[in-house]
Amino acid sequence: MALDTSARAGLDAIIAAEPWAEVEVKYRSQESTGLCVLRNKETEPGLMGQAGTTISTIRVRSDEIDEPERGAHITVDDVQVYVLACRTSGGVRVIECSDTQPIEGV
Repeated sequence: MALDTSARAGLDAIIAAEPWAEVEVKYRSQESTGLCVLRNKETEPGLMGQAGTTISTIRVRSDEIDEPERGAHITVDDVQVYVLACRTSGGVRVIECSDTQPIEGV
């Protein structure tokens, strides 16, 4: 069995065993069932009180979703988020995303 096939089978098995971590991911016209492995809620004080963002790390099968570029919009469980980073290894894509659009540049 190839490494990609084994990794995808392992991801599918984890999703089946831990349905509470299952998320639906949509990118362009593609859809995949993914695994949310981390949610980090960050809070900062602002002029009008506290403001915050949630950064998530999601794993999906690389044969179901193309690799999104940084800043791309994807949908996770019907919520639009912004891709901060994406890496692919062993048939699995690891997508880091935020529910707040990052401000970049000078």
